[in-house]
Amino acid sequence: MEKDNIVEIPIPPGVPQSVIFRVMETCGVDYQIKKDPILDKEYPVLSGYPEQIENAKRYLKLFTEVKLALRDIALLGRRYKTMAKIYTEDEELRYILSIASQDIANRDWIEVCEEKPTDGECETLEICGKKVYIYV
Repeated sequence: MEKDNIVEIPIPPGVPQSVIFRVMETCGVDYQIKKDPILDKEYPVLSGYPEQIENAKRYLKLFTEVKLALRDIALLGRRYKTMAKIYTEDEELRYILSIASQDIANRDWIEVCEEKPTDGECETLEICGKKVYIYV
């Protein structure tokens, strides 16, 4: 990478390491710890080309929202001892769901489906403006 075209964005506090790793893997950006000499504090940044950084911003939000939703769905599935089948028509979101589902506890209680399930009751959830259907 040429040094001139590299852009950096600070990572907001509270973003899980698993989300940062998935964004690095998906977008091809680098993770660094920078030091602010004025405030004498360290902070994490993602760096890469401008188009990679734009994707990284979007994926940071998407992975975080998906992970939070999946965590809650899996917890409810375990509590009520029922498998939750998750489906979305959006291919990108289905890909994110399948990756993020590997990083959560109680993942045995959720299944990301390639095809729309034909049985069970359905609840609709919206994640970053995209519809997700949960069948139980």
